[in-house]
Amino acid sequence: MAFGRLVPAADFPASRKWTYLNAASAALMSAPAAEATIAWQHDLAENGTRNFDEVAEETVFDDLRAASARLLGARDEDIAVSSSATDLLSSLAWALLPGSDQVIVGTEAAFPSAVYPWQRVARHAGCTVRLARADDQGLVDLEELMGLIDDRTAIVALSHVEYRTGQVYDLEALANRAHEHGAVLVVDSTQSVGQVPIDVQRAGVDALVSAGYKWLCGPFGAAIMYLAPALQRDLDPGTVGWRSHKEIWQLRADRYEYPNNARRFEASTMAYGCAVGLARAVEYLNEVGIDRIYAHNLALVDRLASELRARGGRVHLPEAEAGRSSILSVSFPGHNPTELAARLSEAEVIVSVRDSLRVSPHLYNDKGDIDRIIQVLDQVLS
Repeated sequence: MAFGRLVPAADFPASRKWTYLNAASAALMSAPAAEATIAWQHDLAENGTRNFDEVAEETVFDDLRAASARLLGARDEDIAVSSSATDLLSSLAWALLPGSDQVIVGTEAAFPSAVYPWQRVARHAGCTVRLARADDQGLVDLEELMGLIDDRTAIVALSHVEYRTGQVYDLEALANRAHEHGAVLVVDSTQSVGQVPIDVQRAGVDALVSAGYKWLCGPFGAAIMYLAPALQRDLDPGTVGWRSHKEIWQLRADRYEYPNNARRFEASTMAYGCAVGLARAVEYLNEVGIDRIYAHNLALVDRLASELRARGGRVHLPEAEAGRSSILSVSFPGHNPTELAARLSEAEVIVSVRDSLRVSPHLYNDKGDIDRIIQVLDQVLS
């Protein structure tokens, strides 16, 4: 069972200052990613377009596409880059616009950004959104979710990992169920990519989006999307811009022709330095190995859950290991979670509150961090 330090502390300098257990809100950025982001911005400030010329702008996403494809088991041309996962998901939602007699299936436990784009297109199309219920611990029954998918279903859209409980869904089972009924599976993996292994082709995922600033340990301002080859030629993105044309420097306003790959969802200029930094962040995770990260993080969460239960904490965590991730929520009867989080912060232990106290360790944490949060909680709860 892995409890020691998985990566050098120097690669995550902030881990030396804090007991940082809040990757589900925003992970610590790896030093290589931070350095790459800052270096790009500095070069632009000092040199303008002297170095960042038209060739550089056209190829600026290449490294991020390649690193993301390696992480997800995809091809470079299956990856699109934009400023945020919500931008990509919204553009995709309009591209997949269902008919008025069709259904979109999701969960009520999902983060709002994973549902709102579908609610918006459903309002426009006049179709129905079905959301699987969460129980009093915030957990969704997979069989109930699968039961909502029928022949009227056009889209199954959900988060791979739920943001409050860390519940992980079986993507392959959901993809099979969706495809049996002629639907597509769209996944928001913002809370999973970087901590949970994903092979999009093996799982049968049709589309997947992820922000870069959580488990990928990159900067705010860059995100990725995987789009299955079968969808790449037919979709008309909801957002278009000058980068939408297959030859971006053919700057004519009287026509545009999409690339025959996922790049058709790359609409416009963005904070390119963030994409450069995210590329380095993903490369770093690939070098460490996502399977090693997953095993390391689960060992930390399992130890934490055991210690919290021993202190009377009500831990919101799926029982089966396959359904667990690096996110754990806990409540203590008689104690306000916001006040607990504030007391922890005073002791330089950083967590978040999502109804309950949410703790989310990542590859830069070790057993000492788990021991530290338990030590502080013992003091606060006594």
